[in-house]
Amino acid sequence: MQTASGPAAASVHPVTGGAWTLENDLVTALVNPARGGDVLSLVWKATGEDILWRNPRWEHRVPVHGESDAQDASYFDNYPGGIQELFPNAGPATTVHGAPLPFHGEAARRPWTAEVVRSNGGARLRCTTRLARYPFRLTKTFALDGSVLRFHSVVENLSAQNLPAHWGLHPAFDTATVARAATLYGPFDGLVAHPERFGDRQWTPPGQTRKARSVAPGVGAVELAPGAGLTADLGYATVSRGWFGLRSRGCGLLATMTWPHSLFPELWVWQECHAPGSYPWWGTEHIVAVEPHTTSPFMPLAEETEHPGVLDIAGGSTLSAQFTLGVHPIADDEMPVAVDERGVPVLVAASKD
Repeated sequence: MQTASGPAAASVHPVTGGAWTLENDLVTALVNPARGGDVLSLVWKATGEDILWRNPRWEHRVPVHGESDAQDASYFDNYPGGIQELFPNAGPATTVHGAPLPFHGEAARRPWTAEVVRSNGGARLRCTTRLARYPFRLTKTFALDGSVLRFHSVVENLSAQNLPAHWGLHPAFDTATVARAATLYGPFDGLVAHPERFGDRQWTPPGQTRKARSVAPGVGAVELAPGAGLTADLGYATVSRGWFGLRSRGCGLLATMTWPHSLFPELWVWQECHAPGSYPWWGTEHIVAVEPHTTSPFMPLAEETEHPGVLDIAGGSTLSAQFTLGVHPIADDEMPVAVDERGVPVLVAASKD
């Protein structure tokens, strides 16, 4: 069967702390232009459940923008959970064309302006920023379509020269709901662990593959690491189409995302499962992030430019991408085998094996 998102008029308005909400009869989304234009939550109103993970350090406040220094600590100290846009660097701090680019890029640390755009299609929230260290302007436009948050992202090279970049999204999903004991569905064959050791204990050893179970032609399913497993992992999957579904049996909800596969052919999966250790997590958190990226594996942009496939953005040009993040009811005996361009999943009876 195919679920229907259904029409629902959306309201868009600011809230205390600099964030904005988009709300309709089905869901409420919280976006924070004050730092990164992050999506902080997407709540299914029927039950009050959020599908995005929120850092407990920021549970009752909205982060403001941090300094764009190259220290990892400035990112982790202000990391709220939810979804960040990683641009123009997703790896460790690096220097490209003389520009010092921080860990996970500058876009996620910058303040963004916000304005409401109204049209016959309803109210939308448009956020814009200009980077300080790399000559780019970024725009994100958010709108609700039923239980799906749609966001259109544009990156514009303001210089006259071609520049390398890495572009990715960093969505962390709620480990009390959809990512509690999760299965990841999508058009992939399996997850390949990061080639170097990522944690003292790993669910999948470095460089090894955790094969996906085939559930439909061209669609695989991978069981993610148990939350109490005391492991930390980073893995990669090359996708043949731009979608995934994430669910935990018994939750009753399915989280979905879509994106343009031609621009983001790689999926990164980060799992922090109460792994013993020190800063920044101290073994206290269960975090699951499923992230569309332009390339893999995790590395600084300066090193990435030495490998094939790096994104090269021509001077004076723009790139754009349409993303969706959705929350949908799902029965325990159902599973997703596709997600359409509106962000609505195609559900079928789950396989018995």
